[in-house]
Amino acid sequence: MRINMKLVSFIFLLAVVLLKVKLHLWEDLSVFRKLILNYLFPKEPNIVRVRKLEVKTLLQNNITILDFVGLVESYGYLAEEHYITTEDGYNLVIHRILGNPRSKDRKRTKVVFLQAGLFCSSDIWVVIGDGKSLAFLLADEGYDVWLGNYRGNTYCRSHVKLSPQNKDFWQFSYHEIGTRDLPAMIDYVLNYTNQTTLYYIGLSMGTTELFVLLSIRPEYNAKIKLGICLAPIAIWKEMSLLLKYLLYWNNIILYLKEFLESNEVYEIGSLSSMTITIGRTLCADKAITQVVCTGIIYLIGGFNPAQLNTTILPEILSVFPAGSSVQSILHLYQNIITKKFQAYDYGYFDNYKQYGQIIPIMYNLTKVTAPLAIYYSTNDLLTPKANILEIRKHLPNVILLEENILFNHFDYLIAIDVKIVVYDHVMELLKKFNNEM
Repeated sequence: MRINMKLVSFIFLLAVVLLKVKLHLWEDLSVFRKLILNYLFPKEPNIVRVRKLEVKTLLQNNITILDFVGLVESYGYLAEEHYITTEDGYNLVIHRILGNPRSKDRKRTKVVFLQAGLFCSSDIWVVIGDGKSLAFLLADEGYDVWLGNYRGNTYCRSHVKLSPQNKDFWQFSYHEIGTRDLPAMIDYVLNYTNQTTLYYIGLSMGTTELFVLLSIRPEYNAKIKLGICLAPIAIWKEMSLLLKYLLYWNNIILYLKEFLESNEVYEIGSLSSMTITIGRTLCADKAITQVVCTGIIYLIGGFNPAQLNTTILPEILSVFPAGSSVQSILHLYQNIITKKFQAYDYGYFDNYKQYGQIIPIMYNLTKVTAPLAIYYSTNDLLTPKANILEIRKHLPNVILLEENILFNHFDYLIAIDVKIVVYDHVMELLKKFNNEM
């Protein structure tokens, strides 16, 4: 049987053309994918921070927002910015509120240090304004208020040698924040104020980092006069339906990790001009898409629409999320899967290089001997009551365990009645603790 050479030539040419089209299509898709990734995970935040919003920037595609000092001063309070370098070279920025002009003559010897959770910065403690935000309430009562920021968040994208564009910059989780950032900040504050102890108020992963520090470096227990833990996270006995669903599809988490690494994405939840624009546009009161924003809050943190002031969502989303490392999320994921409170698991070989043993270090909560007060809610999907009680069981010096049934995880910062439901109780506890000392 003779083969028609014209037909063969045609098929060959068609195959070449299709292959060429496919290669071009693949290249186009690759370019498109990179554009999408750069949009979702921007390498540069394109944010300009100013002290007064009248200041204009000549930089295109940038969004101008108030920095912490600008936010605080807009309410008539005095604020400072301080700089710290950790032992492993991360440059941290922390903040201080000195009070308002009406109380400037008050002597401030009682130091309070506030540390918020994952994807937060110091801004989150003041964003709902004076008379409502905990930082302002503490300043009004004469406390010397300091607010921490950890490596990788919007204020701390700097290192003595590494660039945020470098993979090695992002090789950290809340283990490094707890063992390096937190002690550096506490020591700086105590040295600067000439004090030996301070009050620590942590929210969510801000409590996790405290537990890590006090268990790994127990000498710091003596520097914590009282630790106040709002919605603490450490041991996972139970989890929400959302987390159960995500963990059921375990391969998705692992695939996502590989996908991000293959595309050189090591930072997640960064504050950028894109996230701010989305928050201000899609989550505003008149936007029909606002229901999506509130739905995400309820899905993650718990349903409590009565306490959500939707009008301030654009302001909140102008400072949140503030960024962290992908490794921090993976560390949290590992602890949820294993139901253990332990350091990040690098694998046998790298564990030995990091910790001197083939398995991760366990955080021993019995070494956390500083007095602690715990505030939690049964409506908080990220800190179920069973988890709180399990944490309480291991902590040897809990002086207060207070429950409410209304708040979700985000309400400890932004709820309409957060002052009445939580902050007034915290202020009363501090006052009582001061009187007994």
